[in-house]
Amino acid sequence: IDIFDMNPEEHRTLDIDKSWQAVHYLLCGDIDDGEPPMGYVVPIRDENFIESGMEFGYEIYDGRSLVRAFEIEFERESGWMGEETEFELFTHENGVSREYEIESEVRGDKEYIRITRREGRTYERYRATRNADGSYSYEYAGTGDRW
Repeated sequence: IDIFDMNPEEHRTLDIDKSWQAVHYLLCGDIDDGEPPMGYVVPIRDENFIESGMEFGYEIYDGRSLVRAFEIEFERESGWMGEETEFELFTHENGVSREYEIESEVRGDKEYIRITRREGRTYERYRATRNADGSYSYEYAGTGDRW
C-alpha cells in the first residue's frame, strides 16, 4: 500500500510496539531526550505526560479516638506507556478499617484491571482483563496479609 493512498481516518494510530526507543534515537540522536519538534514525536519526555486527580476525605474524633473516617481518591495518568486510572476508597467505622483499590491500565487494545479489598490486615485481590474483542476474563488472585 502506498502511504499516499491511505485514508487517514482509517489509520489514526501507529503501533511501534517495543521499537519506540529506536525510533526516538533515529529522530533525536538520544534514547531519552531530544529537542522539539522531533523530541515530541515519541512522547517519552516528562512534559508529554498528563496526570489528573482529585481527593476528598473527612475524619470524626471523639476526644482522641477516631470514630469515623472516609477518604476517596481518583487519579488518571496518560503518557507514552499507555493510560492508567486508579480509584481508592478508605473507610473506618466502629473500629474497623476497610480499603478498596481499583487500578486500570490500558496497553494497546487490552485493559488490565486489578481490584483489591482489604479489611484490617487481610486482603483479597482480583484481576480482570478486557480483551481486544470486548469480552472480559476474570481471575481470583488470592488472599493474604500483605497489601
